[in-house]
Amino acid sequence: MAIIEIEQPKAEEQHSEPVRVRGLPFFPHFLLREVVVMCLIGGSLLLLASYYPAGLLSPADPFTTPTPIYPEWYFLYVFGFLKFWTFDLGPIPAKIIGVTVPMVLWYGLLILVPFIDRNPSADIRNRKIAVALGVIALLGILFFTYYGIVHGE
Repeated sequence: MAIIEIEQPKAEEQHSEPVRVRGLPFFPHFLLREVVVMCLIGGSLLLLASYYPAGLLSPADPFTTPTPIYPEWYFLYVFGFLKFWTFDLGPIPAKIIGVTVPMVLWYGLLILVPFIDRNPSADIRNRKIAVALGVIALLGILFFTYYGIVHGE
């Protein structure tokens, strides 16, 4: 019968504590520094605003529309298609078509892309349908954005 000896840990290893990194605590040291920086920036903004105030423009007139007026940049392609589409389709007015068609086509295409292109490959050279649809959508958005800016008035 063999006797197996189990090594006992040394006395130094039994009482070792995890190494603690010393530094400054977040509160109040780092927080105080951030508050001081915020006060300096806010005070300098107030000082600059009081020394160089913004001049007043003409009073607001609710009966005049500034020209040209454009939507936000992410709706410019819809605005361009609205300017591009000028004729009615039966009982549907041109303005309804000009607003709904690009939104329905764009978001419908985004929803349908996983169902149209079922290719499991991640290589862009093997995803010809997805790349073609993406390029067509991007070119359409760029064209109608440009059209909306040029013919916006």
